[in-house]
Amino acid sequence: MEALSAYIKTITALTIFSALACMLMPEGSFRKYVELVLGVLVLTAVLNPFLRLFGTDEGHLELGLLQNQVRLEKVFLSAEEYEGIEQQRVTAAYGQVLEDRVKEDLAKKYSEIEWVNITFCQDIQDEDYGMIESITIGCSDENAEKIQAYAAKRYGLPEDAVAVEK
Repeated sequence: MEALSAYIKTITALTIFSALACMLMPEGSFRKYVELVLGVLVLTAVLNPFLRLFGTDEGHLELGLLQNQVRLEKVFLSAEEYEGIEQQRVTAAYGQVLEDRVKEDLAKKYSEIEWVNITFCQDIQDEDYGMIESITIGCSDENAEKIQAYAAKRYGLPEDAVAVEK
């Protein structure tokens, strides 16, 4: 009975919060997004005990919520807005993978490398899109000049485009 009471209190509190938030929102295009998110929140709270009862694990539930978010973004955003958001995601992911791979590659020769920061061409219209423009390397050793020269040669950059910080 205590669990049922807590469940009902949670649903009631979320519903009241949702109603108040919707009443306080000004009219406009942003309001429908708030109503949608709050509705999904209430629905998730209502369905949560039933999902647990039937053995749905949280990992699958989270994946489903992420998939629904992507679907909602496609529906509510214009093609240009969605393309811009996707481009930002791709650029961020590419930058992270690039930094990880360069760090891993350089660490094979110089184990004292702690971090790598890479600047690359992000202009889609440019023929050099995705190419490395500069590298900043963090290390804790006296081999800074050797690391700088090696990285510049390894990635086809001028030495002044590679910086090493101790």
